[in-house]
Amino acid sequence: MSHTTMELLRVGPFHEALRAAVEDSGLTLEGLQRRIRARGVRVSLTALSYWRQGRSRPERPDSLRALGAIEEILRLPDGSLLALLGPPRPRGRWAHRPGRAFPGPGDPVPFPPGIGAPVACDTALRAFCQMDSVLVGADRSIRRVGTRMVLRALDDGPERCTVVYSGEPGVPPSAIRPEAVEGCTVGRVRSHPSDPLVAAELLFDRALHAGQTQLIEYAFTITDPTASRDFRRAFRYPAQTYVLDVRFDPSALPRRCFRFSQPDPASPEVVEGELDPAPCGSVHIAEHGMGGGVLGIGWD
Repeated sequence: MSHTTMELLRVGPFHEALRAAVEDSGLTLEGLQRRIRARGVRVSLTALSYWRQGRSRPERPDSLRALGAIEEILRLPDGSLLALLGPPRPRGRWAHRPGRAFPGPGDPVPFPPGIGAPVACDTALRAFCQMDSVLVGADRSIRRVGTRMVLRALDDGPERCTVVYSGEPGVPPSAIRPEAVEGCTVGRVRSHPSDPLVAAELLFDRALHAGQTQLIEYAFTITDPTASRDFRRAFRYPAQTYVLDVRFDPSALPRRCFRFSQPDPASPEVVEGELDPAPCGSVHIAEHGMGGGVLGIGWD
């Protein structure tokens, strides 16, 4: 074991210590994964890569068992990597905004200052079906998110809904622009003074009666984006059917795509399987019966 690795195991950070230990061993991540699995512990290649990059860290019981296997395989002192983890930390795009968690079904939307409280009819709507189409540019940044959805009224009276876009850290709030495409017009729009968070009201062309549906289409365009590694949808309304389609610029196709979920935005991401992009550079997931939580596609 090199002196650098020994020092990193003593003071951290975790991801640098792990990277140095793997490099000392001469193993590839694929080789390390095979040896972990030979010990009866399952861990994805994506998770190992993320741990080594510092993008995520082991927190679930299965992940901590994998960490123990890594210490054994790399002949590290027992608990040396575990000791560098510290307390669990929140995950997700919304976790970087102190005091602001994205709402679950029926919870109030986190409005930026000045937009006021959510309109009452928001709680009288449910998503019958919803589709997000995400365009990722050659610079690996999300350029546009288009959403097409059918909303059903639970009571008489809904005439608008509220939509929120939470962008990547570093994106100026002024660079996030809402647009109405079909079945609605843009009402009030408010941006957070510093965070990449924008809320907009979408006004329907009629007030709905109980049981009536409304087809709307809207989009958020990001004019000054930063590189992205995932897109995630937090569900304010339960959705019977949800489809997420991510399309990549042909000059910057990802090496790997995967599906992940979170029970809530503060929980660790759970990687649920790898995805095979189509030859045209698109990848999608489809889900039935989303009652809440977060669902997304990540990429390397």
